[in-house]
Formats: sequence, structure tokens, C-alpha cells
Amino acid sequence: MRTLLPVMLLILLLAPPVSAHEHPHGSTDRVTPGAVRVEVGAKIDITLVDDRAALQRFKRTYEVELGAGSGFTVAPDGVIVTATGTVQSANDPAVYAANRIFAEYFKQDIPADFAKHTAGTGDLDFRLQSCYPPERSNSTCTAVVTPTVRIFPHLDPAPAEGLPAEILKTGADASAPAVLRVTDSAKTGDLPTLPLAKAFDGEIKAIDVMTFKARPSVEVAPTVEVAHFDPPGSRTLLKDDRTRIAGQVAADGTGGAVIDDARSEVIGLVTLAGTEAKFATVEDIVATLESAGVTAHRGPLDVVFETALAHYHDRSYSLAIPVLEQVLKLRPDHAVAISHLRDSRAWKGTDKEAKRPQADSGGVGFLTPWTVGAAALLLAALGAGVLLLRKPRAAAPDETATAVVGAQPLQAAPLTTVDRSDPGAARWQSQPSGGPGPAPREPGPGDRPAYCTQCGMRRGPAHRFCGYCGHPA
Repeated sequence: MRTLLPVMLLILLLAPPVSAHEHPHGSTDRVTPGAVRVEVGAKIDITLVDDRAALQRFKRTYEVELGAGSGFTVAPDGVIVTATGTVQSANDPAVYAANRIFAEYFKQDIPADFAKHTAGTGDLDFRLQSCYPPERSNSTCTAVVTPTVRIFPHLDPAPAEGLPAEILKTGADASAPAVLRVTDSAKTGDLPTLPLAKAFDGEIKAIDVMTFKARPSVEVAPTVEVAHFDPPGSRTLLKDDRTRIAGQVAADGTGGAVIDDARSEVIGLVTLAGTEAKFATVEDIVATLESAGVTAHRGPLDVVFETALAHYHDRSYSLAIPVLEQVLKLRPDHAVAISHLRDSRAWKGTDKEAKRPQADSGGVGFLTPWTVGAAALLLAALGAGVLLLRKPRAAAPDETATAVVGAQPLQAAPLTTVDRSDPGAARWQSQPSGGPGPAPREPGPGDRPAYCTQCGMRRGPAHRFCGYCGHPA
């Protein structure tokens, strides 16, 4: 076994590095593609009945904005999470429509707002009050209110009129999560999504609060503010962060994502309680999704984009370019991929690109003077070990005397090497010393990576989609 150690060290030393990447901490471009702006309104079909002389019905249709806020996509078919307060307004659209139709029909100066007014005295005012909801047997107006929800994803160019959505689930109060779903996702294709954390970790300290202050455009991108919990995991912000984050939510609307800055994963959403920011956890989000009958998951677009981010953040722009181009084949309006591709093309081959002597192709670029010298020393040690093995050695008397009848002769543990270019296979397999041990394990299906049937690139055994073209496994 002493002679095996130099061999193992030599191979490990000369082996080209295995490509590995962990997403950089605090990388907001992993989550900003899934940010959305949520706008909520109503369409009101209202009929005013005038029976003073001859029965007349006066019909009108009005549309009114009820509110707006932030949200984020958790499934590629357009499942959106926001706050219940974003989609449930305290204003009654039927009151707004009553003011509008009464002012138009009776030529009265009544504001087009959500407050109930008066129209002088007597019969005219009675008719106005009877036009307001709730509807009764003697109501002078009947109204049908249809909520309208439109989603504006972070795309370039963004849809001018947004994407229509339906409300699947709301919570018991304004700070609870709400679930929406885009109704024509089949026409829009897969949307970028955000990764959800497994749990709200009690050790989380640094967070990113992501909101959308207006419809996305060249000038308007998601707002991301860094804040800190004090103590960690408490959902209580540091004193210096409280006013700033509350102002952000008040300006941009509730329902934005709260992100673990260390892992770039969603751990909750943000709302307002008075003048203080309030946080719902990822457990609350998952429970609401389950009650709505949907689940959060990521799609091929996200898998390919994550692969591109790995190269981009490693400053390997030459490698990032073709993967970003593949992202844009899947989603030509992916705003962050467009920006990163533009930068990668500008920085390719410049001082901004990382200079890596370790060639990905496995060439000799990794042989530095230090590694060559170390390899020579290890080869010398290997040669000495081989000579020692070849030198005959007399058996010790007690070794023969204590031999057990029928025992198998001791053998050196066999060394099995595997293809070092295969990141999915084990590097070493060896038997324990002191006996033959079990037979070497046959390679299983998880030991070697699969290959994408679409583009031929190597795919990790646990991947559901190809990281280069997004083809399902």
C-alpha cells in the first residue's frame, strides 16, 4: 500500500481540474428574471333604470384601476406569487361606476371616485343612493363587476398590455400570499422563474428585497435593496434598514420577493403593516400554492440560464456566449440574458475575461514548473517502490508458523482508475487492505453521466433538463 500512495498522488496532481461551480453569493441576476409587476383593476357593466315617465335602461361599461404591486414567477407556465393586499382592494368598483353613470345620465357634478356622494335632496338623491351597492329590490342600478389582473414580466421588450391572469387563491389578510396564473401562457411560452428555498432558515441574516416600481422598460428594472435581520432569522430588520425597506414597499407595492442573499433563493415575500415592513415565509408561500392546486418548479429555460450564469460569473465569457445564445433561442426577450450576452461579447478576449491556464480540453496547459518538478519526485518514489517490491524477501518464521490452514493468501488491494474527464464517476475504487474483500462494484447507472439526445452534451445524472439546450431528460 505504501507504493500505491505515490501513484494516487501523481494521478491527482496531473489530472486536469474537474469543472465545478457554485453560484456566487448575492447574485441578484439569478432572481431578477422572475420579477413581475402586478396591476389589478375591474371591468364594470352597469345599467341605470329610470322609470319617471317611460321605463328606460341606460347601460355603460367602465374600467378602473384598483391597485398595483410586485410579485414573482414560481412556475414557467405563469404561476405568480404576490400579496393578497395587492389583488384585493378596499375600494368598491361598483361605487365608482354608480358615480360615473349617474353623473353622465342626470348631468350631475359627481366625482368619479370610490366615495358615496349626494345629489341635492328629494327624488334625485334617493335615486343616487339607490344606485350604490349593495343591490336591493328597489335599486335603480344593477352592476356586474369582473376583476382584471395583468402581469408585466421582466422581459425586453415587455408586453405593452401585459399578460392577463386569474386569481387562484388569496389569503385571510392583506399580508398573506396570493397565487395568480397567466391565462394565455400557451401563447407566451415559458417564463423565467425564481428558485424557492426549502425553508426559512433561522440563521439568515442578509436578505435582498426585490420589488417592481412600474411596468418594466429600458429605464425600469426590478428594485433590489439589501437589508439585514437582527437577530438572524427573526424577521425583524435592523433599525437602520426599517425605514428604507418600508419606503421601498410603499413606493413599489406589496408582494415583492424576499431573497436569501447568500443563496439567491426566495425565502418569503414582503408587505406593509402600518409603516413597518412585514414578511411572510416560504413555508406560507408553499402552503398557499398547495391549497391552490399548483406547485413551484423550474423549467428548461431556467436550467440553461443557470449554466450560462456559471460561465458568466466565472468571467469565462467565451464559454458564456453560446449558452446565452441558447437561452435567447428559448426566450428571445429574456432581459437579463440579453444584457449578459451584450457584455460577454464586449469582454471576450479582453482583460475582463479570466485567464485560466487549466485548459478545459484537458491539454498540457496545467503543467506548471512546480507540477513538473513534483511529478519527477513522485516518479522517483514510484521507481524506488517498484524495486523494493521486486526484491525477494524471506518469510519470517512466525508468519509460517501462525498461518491458518485454508486461509487465502494476502493480496495487495487492486486499484481501479476511472475516466477523469467524467465528473459524474467516482475517482477511486479500492479494496480494504488485509484481505481480498468483496468483488469490485460494477458501475451503476448513476456512476456515468447521461448524454443529451438533442445536442449530445454531457448531462448530470440528477438533471431533469440539459444545461446547454434545455431538452428534457
